[in-house]
Amino acid sequence: MVLPYLELEQETNARNGGTTILRAISKEMETLLITVTSLGAIILLVYKYLTRYHGVFKEIGLDGPKPNIFFGNIPSALTGKRPLFYDVDDIYNKYKKTHRAIGVFLSRNPQILILDPKLAQEIMVTNFGKFRGNLAANWIYDRKKDKLAACNPFLISDESWKSKRSEVNGGITQNKLSLAYPIWKCCANKLAKYLEERTRQGNAIIETKNLSFCFTSNILGEFLWGIETNTLAEPDEPNIFLQMGHQWMSSILQSLDRYFKLLPVPWLRRFAQPRLFSIETNQFFSEVTKDALRFRQSDANSQNRADFLNYMREMQEKKNLSHDDVVGHMLTTMLDGFETSASVISHTIFYLAHHPEYQEKLREEILANLEEDGFVSYQKLCGLSYLDQCVNETIRLLTVVSIYTRICTEPTELEVGNGHKIPVRVGQVVSVPIFSYHHDPDYFPKPYEFNPNRFNNETPWDLMKKGIFQPFGSGPRICVGMHLALLEIKSCIVEIFKAYRVKCGKEGPILGKRLDSPTFIVGVDGDFWLEYERL
Repeated sequence: MVLPYLELEQETNARNGGTTILRAISKEMETLLITVTSLGAIILLVYKYLTRYHGVFKEIGLDGPKPNIFFGNIPSALTGKRPLFYDVDDIYNKYKKTHRAIGVFLSRNPQILILDPKLAQEIMVTNFGKFRGNLAANWIYDRKKDKLAACNPFLISDESWKSKRSEVNGGITQNKLSLAYPIWKCCANKLAKYLEERTRQGNAIIETKNLSFCFTSNILGEFLWGIETNTLAEPDEPNIFLQMGHQWMSSILQSLDRYFKLLPVPWLRRFAQPRLFSIETNQFFSEVTKDALRFRQSDANSQNRADFLNYMREMQEKKNLSHDDVVGHMLTTMLDGFETSASVISHTIFYLAHHPEYQEKLREEILANLEEDGFVSYQKLCGLSYLDQCVNETIRLLTVVSIYTRICTEPTELEVGNGHKIPVRVGQVVSVPIFSYHHDPDYFPKPYEFNPNRFNNETPWDLMKKGIFQPFGSGPRICVGMHLALLEIKSCIVEIFKAYRVKCGKEGPILGKRLDSPTFIVGVDGDFWLEYERL
């Protein structure tokens, strides 16, 4: 009689077990469904986030290439595989014949790319009042922490850029630089002594990029802080001023690299890109400035010296500038005259070494304009036409700032072709592809070849008015340090070629079709080992 009960219990347990298994399976399916649904919702939200602005140009009737969901139209900004201006240049060449402007995306951020140089001039000059903002201001994440970078007018978008620019510009006008020209002659003399020592036993192979940095560092040390940096005394030896200058620039470039890579997720900048200028270099240049001001205050003989330090002392008293303001203005000027100027100097020498016919023509002009003291006067230096051609051609090739961006500050319209006008709202970014203008064969035949003669028929100012040549930008926000940089570049080149013939060395890069430098500042990658022959 026990067996039936056992069979019934086993049958009941089996049914219950089956029910338990079904419930477990149902629960797993429910969990899986919730997981899949949640994942799908997340993917949909990410997709919506990344493509949120993809319809803005279609709404206003502006053409442009279809963007990648994550990379937009300029993938190199995030991948770093090549300088981003090459991505822009590819787009420019595809659309330039048929459009004055198109819509593109830098990651998920919409920008109006200006293909017509005349339209670019309207934005940067004629209609500047509607486009006063500068996107470079976004490179600074926290202005309270990055005080020294925040003093730079190039890195300011609001109206305070005017006062900051004015405070810097007053110390580097052409009149001020003319009065300070003895400082340049003194540094050129140090360069001459170094080259003379190196070539005492015959021709010397010299790494010219480092030599150019040593020259600009010496100039800036003397002119900005009134100090001897000794970079030209022993250019091949470690130098703290030069090291900190390189570290400062490296910090900026690394910060910019992170800025572009974080464009899809800008909220991560709080952790990954907190500063543009590093704390260490800020402290170094702050102490240098304190020491320079303290010494200048105690040395009556140097208080009439025509340099930027004395100008800053006057401004500090006149406008009650803080110490951070003074250091910030020092670094603003240094940013214009350190790496960019050194790059133009070394590349001009590099190109002339590869083109001895241009080099000889330049030397003839220099020698014909030497004064009794062996230097070219400031006035004559500014007027050497063939020197201008050589420098302008180098700057055209390098295009130190390859893309200028402006932010619309007042509602306006742009005529983008065939009478079609598009509305531009406040906050909209417009980009001007300077590199593409400078390397457009329609404007500059064989654009990757170094040919100073292309500037023989038209003056740079005529080309700038057309918008096709913008070495320092254009309009009210043109580079504040333009005259300072040109004086550095020209004085170094004159000092070298008046006494030396520079030849291509056996080592180092050769002329190539495209610029391949991986840094933000464009150029030919690698060391420039060149042979210097004393005449």
